[in-house]
Amino acid sequence: MNKGTFFLMVWAVLAGQTAQAAFELTEQGPRATGMGGAGTALAGDGWAVCRNPALAVDLLPTAAVAWSQQFGLPELTRESFMAGLELRTQPLAIAASTLGSEVYRENEVALIAARKLGERVAAGVEARADNLAIEGYSSATVFALTAGLSVRPTAGVSFGVVWRNLNEPKLPGYRDRISESLTIGVAARVVEQGMLAADVVQEKHFAAEYRIGAEARVMPRLFLRVGVRAEPVRPSAGFQIDLGRCSFLYAGDLHPDLGASHEFGLSFRFGR
Repeated sequence: MNKGTFFLMVWAVLAGQTAQAAFELTEQGPRATGMGGAGTALAGDGWAVCRNPALAVDLLPTAAVAWSQQFGLPELTRESFMAGLELRTQPLAIAASTLGSEVYRENEVALIAARKLGERVAAGVEARADNLAIEGYSSATVFALTAGLSVRPTAGVSFGVVWRNLNEPKLPGYRDRISESLTIGVAARVVEQGMLAADVVQEKHFAAEYRIGAEARVMPRLFLRVGVRAEPVRPSAGFQIDLGRCSFLYAGDLHPDLGASHEFGLSFRFGR
């Protein structure tokens, strides 16, 4: 198989997975992956700021790394990193990831900031640079903006709204734009040690995707998670083991046609 044919095969898998083009496999973190991808209103882990920039207001000094592989294909491997801190009372986070191989690669770097607008409302923004490198083609970089809102009307209940790629950026030299999307989500603590989360994702020109998941703390250091997303229907599950200030996470989901995907993560909490 020559490299051109190989590239087309990988691109077809990406398109089949997302019904979109480049930069549509967004980083959600192992916690949300195990909960069916639902997490727009789900705070408490470092990757929350990648799902909704407004959730950076709750971010403790944190660093996290993640590794994932879609459908068992080395060509769809992603490595991700995030770090967050509070600088002079301003919550800030940086996130970076790379997806693909030497033939096709997506690189992303994002700066995230948030601010409280009131006791129960917060807003955030993500400024992101996306770089696409395809062997035999010119490399292209574009800047994208994402805005988020978080509302907590009562204790234990949160709502989130994210408008992703609101400037609908276009990669220089390529025909397609990076599609904008709107996500609305809710998270609720249903028992003292359990959470439910649900999202509705509407991408421009495509049918809505529904995501729902649950999380339970079954032991002092062990969390279990399950979830599902549609369409197509993809069940998921995961777990987290806390070891002091360090946590190990795993999540996996199952595509009915393409098979299983796996994600591993480590997170580190500092300070408080």
